[in-house]
Amino acid sequence: MFKRNLIVAIATALTLLAGPTSAAEVEVLWLGHATVRFTSVEGKVILIDPFLKKNPKTPARYRDLEALGKVDLILITHGHGDHIRDLKELADLSGATVVAPYGFILNMVSLGVLDGEKSIGMNKGGTVSPIGRGIKVHMVPAEHGSNVDFGMPGLKLEPNAPRAGEGGPAVGYVVEFENGFSVYHSGDTAVFSDMALIREFYKPDLAMVCIGGHFTMDPEGAAYAIETFIKPKQVIPIHYGTFPVINRTPAEFKKALGDSPVEVLDVEPGQAVKF
Repeated sequence: MFKRNLIVAIATALTLLAGPTSAAEVEVLWLGHATVRFTSVEGKVILIDPFLKKNPKTPARYRDLEALGKVDLILITHGHGDHIRDLKELADLSGATVVAPYGFILNMVSLGVLDGEKSIGMNKGGTVSPIGRGIKVHMVPAEHGSNVDFGMPGLKLEPNAPRAGEGGPAVGYVVEFENGFSVYHSGDTAVFSDMALIREFYKPDLAMVCIGGHFTMDPEGAAYAIETFIKPKQVIPIHYGTFPVINRTPAEFKKALGDSPVEVLDVEPGQAVKF
């Protein structure tokens, strides 16, 4: 009897050490442009860069913000309108906590866009866990601008006020989930060699990288970043085809990757994938 109990105890301990079972999955839902919804193993919902109602690539269903369901956390990569256009409405509707670069948070709170009690300002290199210790949000560098368009919804400005203001630095995020799965969202960025440090520190399983060109990496630059610096297991190209000026394609991205071992996932806006 003692031997049997010992075997059961050892088996139980090994199960606990192994962590969540394979049935515990993270859902990734790309909604067009740079907008992504993550649903964690325990049902926590993270929305990155809310641009939905006027986004030509967002499926019609999700242009109604209520169709997103509950949202626990909103992450902002930078202040450009095509990444924050629906921020105020979604934050008000959901009551979600907003995480963004410190300077962006300061300005949005002072302008009445965000509630300071529900906002977390941070900077590159920082880590927060605002929706539970099992989910870690790492803010990582990006190479891009971050001016805030003061013509965005929710801002009430005096006549002849400046058109744009400081939005803090542009950033990306690595999100680590309860089951050990991790995602790197590049935000808008050019290629930069310190992407290799993102790989070294966080080892993302999945990368979601901009490929549209003009304002960000093009397919060739994104392929170089993936193959040389980031080296994830899988990659989803984003931030392309929304406007005529960012007209590059996933086919060009795949061609640039050549025979890379990194798997390119063919995901359409509104199509969920699980990991």
